This record gives sequence, C-alpha cells and structure tokens, in this order.
Amino acid sequence: MLTTSDDAIRVPRLWAVVGILTTPVAIGLLVFLRRYRGADRTAMALGVLVGIGLCAVVGLAWFQRRFGGTEMSRRRLQWIGFRCGAVAGVCAGAVAVILLAVRWAIDQMGGPVGEQFTPAFLRALMALWVEMFTGLPAYLAAGIVMGSLLGLGIAEAIAACSRRIPAASSPKRGQPGRLAAP
Repeated sequence: MLTTSDDAIRVPRLWAVVGILTTPVAIGLLVFLRRYRGADRTAMALGVLVGIGLCAVVGLAWFQRRFGGTEMSRRRLQWIGFRCGAVAGVCAGAVAVILLAVRWAIDQMGGPVGEQFTPAFLRALMALWVEMFTGLPAYLAAGIVMGSLLGLGIAEAIAACSRRIPAASSPKRGQPGRLAAP
C-alpha cells in the first residue's frame, strides 16, 4: 500500500545495503589507485565515481546508525535525504579532487626523481585548486543539485522498503510532538 507524505513509517535496517555498496566502491578505489595515471580522463571520471560512492557509503552508514529502526514521517525522510544528498554532492567533488591529487603524487613517486609523497600531494592539490577555482561555483552547484536528487532518490527507495505504521500510533495532523510509542 502506498503511503502519503504524512504517514509514519518504520525505517528498515540498512547495514546490508551499506556492506554491498562498500564492495564496488573499494574495488573502484583500488583500480583507481593502481591502474590509472592522474591526468587520464578515465581516472578523472573514476575519481568522481569513487568520490560519489564513498560519500554515499558514509552517508548511508550515518543514516543507519542515527535512524535505523526508528519511526518517522515519509516527509521527514525525504527532507533528510534532500539535505544529506546536497552535503554529499559537495563532498563528492572534494573527495574526487583529493583522490586525483593522491594519484598524481603516486605517479611522481614512481618517476625518475622519486619525489616524496607529501610535497608531491600538496603541489598536485594546489595545482588542481588553481585549475578548478574558476569553475568552482559551477562544480558546487552541480554537486548540490545532483546530490540532492540522488539523496531524494535514496530516501524514496528507503521509504518504499519501509513498513507503514498503523494510524493509531501516528501523530494527528497539525499536532506538534513525537510519534507515540506502539
């Protein structure tokens, strides 16, 4: 049965989903760090995808720890998904830039000079910052929009898997307060 946005639902446990999502993210991270060069377009795309995956895993783990098994309205779940998705969208771009700087520093370590990791990482991070600074507002806006949409989609998927709480334990419309205990 479909629920409306004011109906109360019980959020399911999501640890299995977090574990399943962690596997491809870890594989993508290992492939990114071992296989691709920092300036490769495929490495840039994989860095963004791994950044999105890392932020999704951390976000879902936080959500599970904070809200798993609790009762809330569907509207509240959607709002949480929207807000957390916007934050994760910004975070994913930052993680992708850091991953590219790590990859470039690893490339520099294997070069003929054999530079140390920390100076190479900091130099790569500064170079990426200078290169991306002009497009930063567009990157942030795109991250917020895409993250918000993804967060809403994940919230809807969670709501679809949730059990509806009978109306007797739901708060009445227009009354402030928490949900009544079953």
